[in-house]
Formats: sequence, structure tokens, C-alpha cells
Amino acid sequence: MGFLSRNFSKQNLFAISVLVILVLVLLQMSALSYKVSNFSEKNSSMIKEIGMVREANMAFGNDMNEMRKRLLLPEKNYFNVEQEPSSGETDTNTDKLQLQMFKYVDFLGQSAKKVETVKTYEDMLSKLSLSETIKTFLTENSLSQGEFTNTDSISQISYFSGEIEILKYYLDKNEGELVFKSPLERTEKSFANLAEMESFSIDYMQKNKDRIIEKVDSLKAFRKSVSDAFAKNEVVDFMKSKGFSFSEFSDTVSDIFVLNSNGDKLAQITLNDSELSATLLDFSDTKNKIIASDLSVSLLPFLQKLNSLSGILLEVENQKKKISELISDKGFQLSLKENGLKITDTPEEDNIRIYYKIYDSTDAHISSIVIEKTTGVVNIVQPNGTNSENLLYFEPEEKKKTIEIPEDIPDYGEGAVSEEGSFNILIAGKHGNLVDTMIFTHIDEKTKKIKMISIPRDLFYNGRKINAFGYFYGMDELKKVLSDMTGYKLDKYILIDMYAFIDVIDLIGGIDITLEKAVIDPTYRTVDNGVEGTLHYEPGDYHLGGKEALRLARTRHTSSDFARAERQQMILEALQDKAKNFGFGDADTFYKIAKAVLSKTETDVGFDEAIAYYFKYQGFDIVSNNVMSSGNVLYVPPYTTREQCEAKIAAAKASGSAIPNCMNENQAYTLLPRNNNWNIVKWFFRENFEEETA
Repeated sequence: MGFLSRNFSKQNLFAISVLVILVLVLLQMSALSYKVSNFSEKNSSMIKEIGMVREANMAFGNDMNEMRKRLLLPEKNYFNVEQEPSSGETDTNTDKLQLQMFKYVDFLGQSAKKVETVKTYEDMLSKLSLSETIKTFLTENSLSQGEFTNTDSISQISYFSGEIEILKYYLDKNEGELVFKSPLERTEKSFANLAEMESFSIDYMQKNKDRIIEKVDSLKAFRKSVSDAFAKNEVVDFMKSKGFSFSEFSDTVSDIFVLNSNGDKLAQITLNDSELSATLLDFSDTKNKIIASDLSVSLLPFLQKLNSLSGILLEVENQKKKISELISDKGFQLSLKENGLKITDTPEEDNIRIYYKIYDSTDAHISSIVIEKTTGVVNIVQPNGTNSENLLYFEPEEKKKTIEIPEDIPDYGEGAVSEEGSFNILIAGKHGNLVDTMIFTHIDEKTKKIKMISIPRDLFYNGRKINAFGYFYGMDELKKVLSDMTGYKLDKYILIDMYAFIDVIDLIGGIDITLEKAVIDPTYRTVDNGVEGTLHYEPGDYHLGGKEALRLARTRHTSSDFARAERQQMILEALQDKAKNFGFGDADTFYKIAKAVLSKTETDVGFDEAIAYYFKYQGFDIVSNNVMSSGNVLYVPPYTTREQCEAKIAAAKASGSAIPNCMNENQAYTLLPRNNNWNIVKWFFRENFEEETA
């Protein structure tokens, strides 16, 4: 007993107990992981069990982190059990060891080839320098050969007409490249043997000697014209008045920089000897770019447009320019109009700020966008100039409308309803690997009415976002999951890639829609008659082709995914109207269109079925469309993105505060049913799909 008391303190006993529990939890998690892997190999009816196991794994992860805290060990992220696929390609190996092995083997192979190539061309150039055939040709044509140079890094030989270099062979031993160079061109060359190299050299000099001499004379004249342009009195005087200077210029320099008095680079002048022209680029305004053949004419006007400001002053000017361009943008003007606001297009200014004042419909000054002259930062301030907030980090607090949900929601049980006289089809859109549009369409054959509900892609169901089920388990499983979740059995599905959607719309001659509200997407830039602008649609009637319809269906900025879903349903309604009035007098025409449409989609609807459905449901009316959202039956669980977490950690370190444990929080935007009650989803579908009685 004394031995135990000496060697096992209470603290040691506690640590041993915790370690035992830790081992047991690890064994349980290992068993669960084994179950997950077994489940995933079985049929799709076990997906729900997999989701339950994933949730159990996450719960164990919480317990594990509690244990690690007690043992003073760093916490781990046990929640991201399986990464969701991106919308791009996923067949990429990300194993660093494997990638490095591939890289190294490739390096060895290329190195061996390089050594062999260098040895071959080094020997060839050496023999070319001694070639009697070449020497005879040079003598007969009053040409000469330069000295053959051979070092550890290069081998080279040149041929001249007087002082003009007609051609040069240059072997870069580090790169393993043989370069052929003349005043007319520069290119990498390869030769099978010395005879081929001799023949090419003689033929090239015979055909191009006169052209090369003429080109060299032109190049000398071009270089002199550049030098003369820099030395013109008006250019020299202007440069002095602005405190500008040119970087060093010589016959071999291709890039000359324009510098301000602080030595900052304002512009670059690149000499293109092969084209006998110069490219002038303004660093502060990339639109101020000129390709000039005569600098004596173009140089001074270009210099006069340069902004001599440096550092923060230049940043302030750039911010002014950006805001000015935005204020004149038609999409931004539409946004102001829709919100009943006005902004001053001519800013006010004091010693520390430049002010763009915002007014409401009564001309009351409600806010200001300001540029801080000392930093170039753009801030939001109150009318009195207080409560400064960086515009880049502004996040609005959104207040959403909600619907009333009964206190006693029935338990609808498992499984899905398959009603006689009704037909349910999932209309889905794909962009990349993931389904990002899901519209559950309910067709009532008795009332001849069609109702639609859009299901958001971020809905979190059975351990993952709903739109990932099609990727991981196939469209049949997505169909089953949506049937179980909504309580209505999906009979068929149709999945269309977003870019094939363009062709489908164009095939039927476009669609007609009416927008009740403006649509504005500041992230989408348009170009009309050479003028850039913001994608925007004013309220009104539109006839849209495929590209325009896709643009409207996918845009969501300044609105939400839910507003986008409403527009997608609007487009489907327009398609239905088109189907009613398409005027298929010729059956062959309709069959061709149906076949073309089906060829651009993934579906479990056969061709004959599609024809039958068309004639059966052609005259039905879309009477309602709805969207599951955080404005009705869903809510957004608290989450912290990785970027936000990293910013919190950096701020804590900078201030010496405790480091937050946000890396183990939910890091993704998701949606769940209110009160985490999935019966609410089934209630919502019944409320929308069941025919109201008078």
C-alpha cells in the first residue's frame, strides 16, 4: 500500500483513468469507421445508417477533444469526416509523397536526356566550327566566322557580314537547348546530324543575308529614333517640370522605365526590335497602353497622362477613380433607384477625407462613403463623420420574414407517399460535379395543376449537404433521399448541365419572362459597345436566349440563393408556356427537338415516356412555386468560416489574448429545419402540394 501511495498520486491515477477512457473511445471510433466503410459498399438503402454513424462520429469527436483538453493536448478537428467535392474536376491525386515521386522520376529522366542532348550538340558545334564546307561558302560570299566558344555552361559560334552578325548558334548546357538566333528571328532548333546543320546554315545565309543587313540598318535607325525621342527638348523640359526621369537606356536594353522624383516606377517602355515598335504601359492605368512605331510622336502625349503621385496619394486617386466609375455605372444607378437612394457624384473634401454623401428619398443625409487621405482606406461614416467602419469588412444584419408553424406538427413517419393521379419529378441543374439546383415538381393529374418547391443545396441532411448525395451515391439515391425527406415519392428525375441548358433554350427559340423586381449582380461584368458595366435587369418584359436565361438563372449576388431559386422556377414556367403555344403542327419537328433535348440531359425518363408526358401535361398550368428557405421552415446554424477563425486567432495573438478554439466549430454555411424537426419539412410540402378546399 505504501508503494502504491508513493508512486500513484491522485493526479497520476486521474491521468491513467483518462488514458484508459481515451483508448476505449478510440477503439469505439475505429469500430464505427469500419462500419462506415462496410456500409458504403452495400446498397443505397443503408445511406441513412451511414449518416447516423457520421453523426455519432462527430459526437465522439467532441468527447475526444474534452479528453485531450484534460491531458493538455492540442485539440483536433474530428468533424470533417469526408470532404465534399468541389464543383470542378476531382480526379486529381493530392498525395504529396506520390506527386513528389512522380516529379523526381521525371526530373531524373529529363536530366539524362539533357546530358545526352548537350553532348550531341556540343560535339556538333565543335565540328561545325572546323567544317571545310562552311569555310568554303564563307570565303566565296565574303562572310566570316567568329570564334568558337566552349565553356562549362555554353557553346556558341557566330557568322558575320562585316560587323553584322548574320546568325548564331547558342547551346545552353544548363537548359539543354540549342538556340538559333539572327536579327530576323530567334528559335530553338534541332538537327539530326552535322550535314543537316551545315546545309541549313548555308541555305539560311544565302537566302537571308541581304534581308538581315537591311533589318540591322532599320534596327539601328529605330534605336536612334528612340534615343532622339528621349532627347527632344519638349520631352526633356516636361520630364524636368514633373521631376520624372528615365532608367538607363542603351543599344542592348529593351525595357526603359519612367520614374518619379521618389524613384517609383510610373510606366514601362518596351522596345520590340523584331517589330521595330515600342509598347508604352502606364502602371497606374492599364488602359493607357500604346503600341507606337514612332516615339517622337507618341512619347510626350503618353508622359503627359502619367500620374506622378506615389504611395498613399496614388492609392487615394485610384479609390476616387473606382468610386467615380461605380457611381456612373448603370447597374449601380439601378440599385440606388430600387432602394430609393441618391449619392453625390461630385465629392466633398477636407484635409483628412473625401466624402461621397448618400441621401434617402426625402433628401435626408443618411450616411457617407469616405476615402481616408492618410491611408487610402474607404470607410463608412455616419452623417456627422463618426462611427467609422471599413467598407471592405461591412456585413449587414439581415432580418428575414418567417412563416407561422403550428406548435403540434404531426409525426409523418418514415417513407414517402405515392399518390394515385399524381406525378412527381425532380428537375435538377448541375454545374461541375455537384447538383446546385433542385426543384421538386408535383403534377396533379386530377386538377391539371403543377406546383414546385425549390430545395436549397446547403440543406444538411444525414451528415452532408443535400446536393452531394448525387455525387457520392448517384441520382437514384438523391431521388430516394429527397422522397424520404419530403414525404412525397419522386417518380422521375431530369438532370441538365448548366451549359447544355443554353442549347435547350435556344432549340425552342428562347423564352419570354416578366421581372417584377430588378436583378443586379455586381460580380458579373458586361461589355456593351466597348464600355464595361454591371449585369443588371430592370423590371419589365424580356425575351431571352439560352445565354441570357442561364445568366438570369445563376446570378444571385445582391439577392440570395432563394431569390435565384424563384427566378429558376420563373424560367421553368416560361418553358411551360412555350410548350403550350409552340405550335407543333409537324410531329417530326417536335420529335427532333425532344431527341435533342434528351441528348443533353441525364435522366431516367425514356424517349417514348418523354413524348407521352409532353402530350399528357402540355396544357397543365403552373399554379404555385415556393422555396424552402430561412424565411420559412429552415434556419442557419451558427458557423465560423476558416478565414474568419484564422483572423480571430491572428487578432488574439496580436493582443496577447487567449487563442480561440474556433477551428473545431462548424465551418460551413448550412441549413437545417427549424427546431431540428424534419417533420416540419414534410408539413411544408403537404401545405404546398395538397389542394385547398373552398
